[in-house]
Amino acid sequence: MDFIAIDFETANRRRSSACSLAISIMHDGNIVDRKHWLIRPEPLEFDSFNTAIHGITENDVKNAPTFSQIYPDVFDLLNHKLVVAHNASFDISVLKH
Repeated sequence: MDFIAIDFETANRRRSSACSLAISIMHDGNIVDRKHWLIRPEPLEFDSFNTAIHGITENDVKNAPTFSQIYPDVFDLLNHKLVVAHNASFDISVLKH
């Protein structure tokens, strides 16, 4: 089975605060490629609760691209593909925001 697995991390409670995205591309049950981006959320505001979960800090992403800057690459990877996520309601919500 072929699919794309995604996992977002957010800087704070807002779904629009993506600070990291990881993608694994699966083909016939094997990981054939992996992508990872650090993302500078706008505004650049981190909650200590979120940082305690994923370890990503404001300093880690201050020079990273914004989500709108990486979106064309992400769209090309996800377009017309089966997308899965461990916590799909959260990850799809972040993607939509």
